[in-house]
Amino acid sequence: MKENIFLYILVIGGLVFGHQALSQGTTIGISPVTFELTGNPGDTIVNQIKIYNPSEDTTIGIVMEVEDITPKGEEGQVSAEPAESETFSLMKWVKVDPVEFVLSPKSQEFVTFTITIPQNAEPGGHYGAVLARTKMATGPGFTGAAISQRVGSVILLSVAGQVKEELEVNDFSAPYYSEYGPVNFSVKFENKGTVHVKPKGYITVTDWLGRKVADIELPEKKVLPGAVRKIEIPWNTKWLLSGRYTATLHGSYGVSNLSFETVVISFWGFSWKLGLGVAAVAAFFILTRKRWTAAFKVLLKGEKTKVG
Repeated sequence: MKENIFLYILVIGGLVFGHQALSQGTTIGISPVTFELTGNPGDTIVNQIKIYNPSEDTTIGIVMEVEDITPKGEEGQVSAEPAESETFSLMKWVKVDPVEFVLSPKSQEFVTFTITIPQNAEPGGHYGAVLARTKMATGPGFTGAAISQRVGSVILLSVAGQVKEELEVNDFSAPYYSEYGPVNFSVKFENKGTVHVKPKGYITVTDWLGRKVADIELPEKKVLPGAVRKIEIPWNTKWLLSGRYTATLHGSYGVSNLSFETVVISFWGFSWKLGLGVAAVAAFFILTRKRWTAAFKVLLKGEKTKVG
């Protein structure tokens, strides 16, 4: 039965695989974690990946593999598995050398991968991962059976030609009411094109008088074709005094710098505790205004007498 391993990706300006634990704290590492490449049909692209064993006393056997990747969920995850169609597949174009090796404690191995783009390659994005799978672990610090694990480097390859860039905003939202900041905005982008894109832009926040109070930059995160990507954007403010706020999402994406749909939402923000304190101070001065007025008159009269 085929081993089903999901390789979760954290997207922080790029795609990153985390370390995978073997057992009892033993890990292997891989670097770089992301390759973003471009090429033409017929090109050959060569790169290297470093696999390393940080363990003090465990020897690890490694087998290199290549898989396609497909997006899973809305948080930027992908799974390493054969692509459902050839449109975005990369696996058949990639060869690695060496395929198998052993990492002694505190050692590393450089693995070369070669991408041969066919002359008839379909333009657009092709996605895969070069994976290091553990097949055994031995040493005085290791006891029990090793659990096979995989770590990988993501390959994002754009093949030149007639590509389609199309990104839609599926949803833009914020909490309906917040007493204090930060206010967490959420945007869902859907990529209906044939190549990965990275939306960029701003959320402009205005108060009930229409005055701009903030410009919040979108974090640049990749959206793969066929995927819906949810991006969280915090407005790191503390005090919310306006009442009704308006937030406008605007920006662009892709090589062609296409504008995505501008979306406007409203939300409420008000600190009732702070507002109550301000109201109490204002009420105090209103109720005692006659005394304050009389006191100021006496003070001014005294100053005039001294000057004379």
